[in-house]
Amino acid sequence: MNRGNRIIATIAVALMLLVPTSLRAQEQELIKLDHALDISQTYIDTHNAYILELNTLLGDSSLSLQRRYDVLCSLYEAYRSFQFDKAIETLYERESVARQLGNDSLLDDVDLDRAQLYSMAGMFLESHQVLDNNIDTMRLNKRQLIRYYDVQQRFYSNFSDYTSDAHTRDQSFDMRSYYRNRILELSDPTDEIYQQMVVANHIECGEYEAAERVNLEILSKYQPHEHEYAMFAYDQARICEQLERRADMKMWLARSAMADICSATKDHASLCSLAQLLITENDIDRAFRYVTISLNDALFYNAKLRPWQISAIIPEIEGAYADKQRQNLLRQEEHQRILEDNQRILEEKEEHSRQQARIISILAVALFIICVFLVISLLRSRKAARKIHNMNERIGNTNTELQELNTKLASVNSDLREANAVKEEYIALFLSMCSDYIEKITSLRRNVRRKISQGKVEELDKELSSSSYLDEELNSFYEMFDNAFLSLYPNFVEEFNAMLKPDAHIELKRGERLNTELRIFALIRLGITDSSRIAALLRYSVNTIYNYRARTKNNALVDRDTFEERIKTIGR
Repeated sequence: MNRGNRIIATIAVALMLLVPTSLRAQEQELIKLDHALDISQTYIDTHNAYILELNTLLGDSSLSLQRRYDVLCSLYEAYRSFQFDKAIETLYERESVARQLGNDSLLDDVDLDRAQLYSMAGMFLESHQVLDNNIDTMRLNKRQLIRYYDVQQRFYSNFSDYTSDAHTRDQSFDMRSYYRNRILELSDPTDEIYQQMVVANHIECGEYEAAERVNLEILSKYQPHEHEYAMFAYDQARICEQLERRADMKMWLARSAMADICSATKDHASLCSLAQLLITENDIDRAFRYVTISLNDALFYNAKLRPWQISAIIPEIEGAYADKQRQNLLRQEEHQRILEDNQRILEEKEEHSRQQARIISILAVALFIICVFLVISLLRSRKAARKIHNMNERIGNTNTELQELNTKLASVNSDLREANAVKEEYIALFLSMCSDYIEKITSLRRNVRRKISQGKVEELDKELSSSSYLDEELNSFYEMFDNAFLSLYPNFVEEFNAMLKPDAHIELKRGERLNTELRIFALIRLGITDSSRIAALLRYSVNTIYNYRARTKNNALVDRDTFEERIKTIGR
């Protein structure tokens, strides 16, 4: 074992000790995998150091041709699952040295490696040309002939996964079976390649228990940090899938992905397959991380097949991730709204207490004033008594005037009573609305507490996550916004269309006052230009807002760079 492998083995063993044994086995594997991904650069650095050592050896001009060929073989193995372009480049160097040695057998080894590499990368035409045009099976030794059959069966296996034509796929299955049988005829039953073909045939015949027994025997020959372990662990996961042992499938995919990381493998399938499995279990964050890493590794490896395979599942995972983000946002908004409602109720109670304190203070002052007034009145009553006699005489004269005034006063009082009745009615209506709103809040709180106390959290979450109420409120908001905005700028739609090319004019549907595109530029007219703020107000993604703005500016009659500034002048 070289120094790089010793380092990798040490790190892999350390990872095994990081996880508490009380967790479920598959969760343990996921936690170890997450940590391995966190330190994946360590494995890559170790692998690059090993590659640098090999390149340093090749820089030695005193190397014999045979030794140079052997080092190039090691370098090819280092690049084979790490960097496609470098692996191809190394094969050409091996071919050159083999020609200098005049060794046809070595040239055949190079062509076998090249054909297999092309096949694994999805370059089936190139692989087929190498197999048909470059290799003469009559001159191959037994080892090479077995290898040739293995490359052929891998070629047809990969091609059958890639093609969409049913007839071509059936032909590929037949050719794959033919070459597998040739391997079984030619190889020794103790050979690993023989056991691999046995596993493949068992799987093809639906004999999954038998396939598992043989595959586990092959797996036992490798350490968990080796690249070969990753490949056979992946096969084991697929066997568990057919046996409907979902937990074991997840565990073996995690182990396979772990081995890929430890061996600095960039051309891998396990992590992406694990992401597909996790998305069905609603483990969105992990799935999104795994598929992102898989795509980045595939792009780094730079072969066409793996990015094509990964891109097929990205929309599903991205959609699930976006849905989760939206749900989290809605829950946060609902939580914030409840907190704000509670804070408002608390503030109202505090304000009510302050009002009561003010009323008590006013009453105390009023009582004091009344007492002072009574004392003063008592002192003045004697003086007033002397004036009463004179006033009685005047009263007789003013009675008539008082009667007239009383008549007018009665009329005024009637008006006041009517006004008071209206005022009381509105006050009652306002208090009723407030009471209903408080009752709704109280009912909501009571329902939330009851559901929480009963453990019906999922039912409560379903009720709170319902989008129907939000959709109604959103449509109401759009209608209110459209009416309010067009009352300020009644000619907005006509002036907006006047700035666009004739074939880009916006035609509103029947009963529609503004559409999404017009609302975006209506907000811009009101001074809101930030796409994130517009997206938050209209409940769209930032990318959607950006695309609307870009598309409209591209259709503008005026300079697209000044188009939005021109929008701000509408109605002036």
